[in-house]
Amino acid sequence: MTEQLPVKFQEHLQLQNVGINVTNIGFSSLTMESDKFICVREKVNDTAFVIIIDMADPTNPIKLPITADSAIMNPTSKVIALKAGKTLQIFNIKLSSRMKTYTMEEDSIFWKWVSVNTIGIVTETSVYHWTMEGDSQPDKMFDRHQSLLGCQIINYRTDESWHWLLVNGIKAQEGRVVGRMQLYSVEHKVSQPIEGHAAAFTQFKLEGNTKTSTLFSFAVRGPQGGKLHIIEVGTPPPENQAFQKKVVDVQFPAESPNDFPVAMQTSAKHGVIFLVTKYGYVHMFDIESGTLICMNRISAETMFVTAPYEPTSGIIAVNRKGQVGDRCFEQGMHEAAKILYNNISYYAKLAVTLCHLGNYQGAIECT
Repeated sequence: MTEQLPVKFQEHLQLQNVGINVTNIGFSSLTMESDKFICVREKVNDTAFVIIIDMADPTNPIKLPITADSAIMNPTSKVIALKAGKTLQIFNIKLSSRMKTYTMEEDSIFWKWVSVNTIGIVTETSVYHWTMEGDSQPDKMFDRHQSLLGCQIINYRTDESWHWLLVNGIKAQEGRVVGRMQLYSVEHKVSQPIEGHAAAFTQFKLEGNTKTSTLFSFAVRGPQGGKLHIIEVGTPPPENQAFQKKVVDVQFPAESPNDFPVAMQTSAKHGVIFLVTKYGYVHMFDIESGTLICMNRISAETMFVTAPYEPTSGIIAVNRKGQVGDRCFEQGMHEAAKILYNNISYYAKLAVTLCHLGNYQGAIECT
């Protein structure tokens, strides 16, 4: 039944068409902290540049002569963070002014904006938060767990309240890529190592509850196959019913034996999980039941960076050929919802979710 659900990948931009060299389209040189900006580092002869693509005006990139090991744009404003060695700087591009600078004691191996004013910084031993406001230095949050030793750090995430923090890494082991995570409770100052490739936090209001629950979802592909876990972290609000943990299979095509999850985004509005794999597949799950809504391949190339896409409450992604696009639904979603609603009683609630996803409220009354 899930194969009948029509979905599409809508291309917004081809980076090579706006002057980005394909050799600079990759995890180490391109960052996308939100659906607002894409940032690319490149070197022409002996001159280094940082190219900023404003997705509101993508055909007119801003090219700045800047030397940096890493560059990340603020999720909402024209503020850029630059790293050169152990030195971190934050610049206001509009005002052409430096806002902050700080020199770390050890190298920052991964960093990411975790809010509109705070950067999460991962070093070989610790994790820090650095606000762009005032003159404060990075604040140490916790020490890295030994299970992350030797991993390439690929993501750092927090829940909405910053009570839960997550470092995500991968490494080669016994002929496959294994995922390692460290989930840290700020309240209890305790870490939990987890085997997983991709994860996300979601503030989601379960049916019948009065307040949102903090859900933590993560996916892994191990020797025995793929799994998606959805759990509630922390203590549920007194007036809420606790979320019942879900563990569901994640199926990978037989022709892709080495495929594995590389990214996860969620939509609280639609109640769905988007799971992206290395070989360009996207799996969509209902967040409350764990039910697979659909799976399809939307890119023949690896989608190495993703972010939430606000206009559709979906996801936006960049693949290694430079295609920038979002995953959204075609209008046939209406008919798919009707089929589910009329013929499969178990999926009645899921059909309502699908109707909301396609903005087809009327399909709920199709009986």
